[in-house]
Amino acid sequence: HRCAAPGWLDPPMTTFEKFGDPALGCEPYWYQGYASAYYGPSHEVFRRKCRDFVEGQVRPHLEEWIAKKAYPLELHQKALAAGLPTAGLQKDVQARYPSAVVPAEGFDAFHELIYLDELAAVGPGGALGQCGINSMALPPVLFAGSPLVQSQVVEEVIHGRKNISLAISEPSAGSDVANLRTSAVLEKDVYVVNGQKKWITGGHMADFFTLAVRTGKAGPGGISLLLVDAKTPGFRVRKMDMQFDSCHGTTFLDFEDVRVPKSNLIGQEGQGFMYLLLNFNHERFVISASTCRFARLCYAEALKYSLRRKTFGKPLYEHQMIRWKL
Repeated sequence: HRCAAPGWLDPPMTTFEKFGDPALGCEPYWYQGYASAYYGPSHEVFRRKCRDFVEGQVRPHLEEWIAKKAYPLELHQKALAAGLPTAGLQKDVQARYPSAVVPAEGFDAFHELIYLDELAAVGPGGALGQCGINSMALPPVLFAGSPLVQSQVVEEVIHGRKNISLAISEPSAGSDVANLRTSAVLEKDVYVVNGQKKWITGGHMADFFTLAVRTGKAGPGGISLLLVDAKTPGFRVRKMDMQFDSCHGTTFLDFEDVRVPKSNLIGQEGQGFMYLLLNFNHERFVISASTCRFARLCYAEALKYSLRRKTFGKPLYEHQMIRWKL
């Protein structure tokens, strides 16, 4: 139901039937019957789609996929068939999805928050993690790439047939993007790329890369973006061993005289840094939404353990300090 509240400072509030884990704090507040001004019927329907897909197609197989350090590529096509996005829900991206996937009033940021939260609810195993990476690597192609660049990758990624990764960080330049060193020298109609990239998530699954390179002077003004085919000669990808190797993965990239057509330049030369800045806010949103759910999972596990475990003749939750911590 909706509670009447006059004025734009007091928008209408909506409550929904309780959903998921009933324990206080183990689900977002609007799942537990609290009123919200941000969610409506389409969000409720979308939440159910996400939860059903995760419980039916991901959770039963996750441990097996983690053991194999890979999840099946066809999972993206199954997700799209179930009405879930394969490359995020930014404005430029959602217009490319089949009409049957998009609600009548369109997706908003809260639909994407639900999607990210529900995918993370299965735990940090990395299943469908490449969809999150697609949502970081594809937008620059859409808002800055030429029709030729877009034709190589957009439809294939949207329909779950191919993947794209974002290649920015380097051994000597992680968060210091303005000082990256991987070079791209223009020789007639090709860029010759040399250098290395490190901590590139999903690189072993990617068919294409949105690659940040230095085409000009030092600093942010000398950075450009190229679309690179993973099969290009001289380009090597290797998976890195990590403390927790999920069914997704992190990679190291080597470029040795890799020849990329000039026509694969994304947008204008020297504008790559600005394109990346436009993209970074959404990247942080993707990461933070997932980590918030992981924190909620940790809390839920601690709460349930406190109900099972007994010490000094009583359950943990009956100890004052444990209740205070929870």
